[in-house]
Amino acid sequence: MIEDGDTIQVGYGKIPNAVLQNLCGKKHLGVHTELITDGIVDLMQKGIIDNSKKNVNPGKTVTTFCMGHRATYDYLNDNPAIDFRTIDYTNNPMIIAQHDNMVAINSALEIDLTGQATAESIGGIFHSGVGGQADFMRGAVLSKGGKAILALQSTAVSGFVSRIVPCLREGAGVTLTRGDVHYVVTEYGIAYLHGKNIRERAMELIAIAHPKFRPTLIEEAKKRNMIYHDQHFISGTRGEYPEHLESHKTTKTGLNILFRPIKISDEPRLKDFIYSLSEQSLYRRFMSTRKDVPHEVLQSLVIIDYTTEMAILAVVPKGKNEEIVGVGRYYINKSTHTAEVAFAVKDSYSNNGIGSELLSYLTYLAKRRGLLGVTAEVLTDNYPMLHVFDNGGFDLDKRNVAGLWELKISFRD
Repeated sequence: MIEDGDTIQVGYGKIPNAVLQNLCGKKHLGVHTELITDGIVDLMQKGIIDNSKKNVNPGKTVTTFCMGHRATYDYLNDNPAIDFRTIDYTNNPMIIAQHDNMVAINSALEIDLTGQATAESIGGIFHSGVGGQADFMRGAVLSKGGKAILALQSTAVSGFVSRIVPCLREGAGVTLTRGDVHYVVTEYGIAYLHGKNIRERAMELIAIAHPKFRPTLIEEAKKRNMIYHDQHFISGTRGEYPEHLESHKTTKTGLNILFRPIKISDEPRLKDFIYSLSEQSLYRRFMSTRKDVPHEVLQSLVIIDYTTEMAILAVVPKGKNEEIVGVGRYYINKSTHTAEVAFAVKDSYSNNGIGSELLSYLTYLAKRRGLLGVTAEVLTDNYPMLHVFDNGGFDLDKRNVAGLWELKISFRD
């Protein structure tokens, strides 16, 4: 999410410090911040922060105060690359917004399922003051190409408490309103909240909560009418999102695609994908042209048991969100130790090699599970799909039965 040439602000604490330690592969970063720390100085000494791309105060790390070790103060002393300014300058959202590609990275004690976050207190117990967090988060979202990122561990108190909660505790100060929060990051993924309704926000945040707290969050969200009362959920390892299966690939036409498993918060995106398909594509994939896809059907498609089936999405960036351009699935047949596969590609992205990549990735995953092969049923006039199978490089058996090609792929040793 942090790109070469970005100007960054990083808050105080373990998480922001960890972020800085993992930016060593970046180039030409700039800094406009309230606080300068050891981590920022370390990146300056390594040449990663050189402020060369800043369009405001180029060549200068701008800050208002410092907290660090003696070596940090020695580096700052009489250093012309450091510009200490008063707080009414560094924290002015209108000045922050003048920086192109401004990225504000802060943390929080708790965030509720609507997106409200506190960095000040747990209920009535205060841990800090208001600080400048909101100034930078608001300035960053007004910046051209800017991002406001809230990064936090999913749990506290050695894993016994969830930082993602149904609602902030009584007495807590709302440091960031739900309108301020765009990206939320935990060790379980990224939730993008901007522009989403309460149901979508709740599902996005539940998806990045610690797995052991997700069932409770689902039930609490139902009680508060935040999500559907029939919202399904698979607990335990069967429903735990397999992040390690995410893979970036380049198609034959040079299109960069993220292939990743489907997850519980993908329901709105999948709905948009299905509604975007032409009648011909709908019929070829589902053997039906029905376009109305109610919630009860959609959730059965996004909430899956990853131990018995798999759904892989092909996604591309759409602004600061994602667009699904292809969907591939397999279902394991335990009796034959094979998997039935099916996939569809958005009409506007056809002929880009997405179908071939989906088939290749699905068969790779099936092989990893020790399956003997895959099967598929394809309409006889679905020539694009037949072409994908014919050119997949597999041992392919074809049988024409009542207007359908029954295909069977046996994996080579």
